[in-house]
Amino acid sequence: GDAEVGEHGAGLADVAHADECNDMTKGVKTLIDKIDGDKAASDAARCAIYSEGLGFMKVFRIVTDECLPDGDKRVASLADLDRAIRGLQGQIDRKCQ
Repeated sequence: GDAEVGEHGAGLADVAHADECNDMTKGVKTLIDKIDGDKAASDAARCAIYSEGLGFMKVFRIVTDECLPDGDKRVASLADLDRAIRGLQGQIDRKCQ
């Protein structure tokens, strides 16, 4: 009946959401992995690379917040990302004026 179709449709939405989350997560991780400040020709270029990386990490945090289900893993992942973002922001603040 209609309830059965509704449940099936909700299941498909969950699968589509999971696929979308996987795609977004992989995409942002790929961008983060490509960041290599050691390849920068100058301090200014290194600062630009790290700033770009900080932006990607913030996007990754948003994706993680939206995609991971509630629970301990989500809380721990978000806390780890918050620490990494603060650490990188601190480095940028100290080294990039």
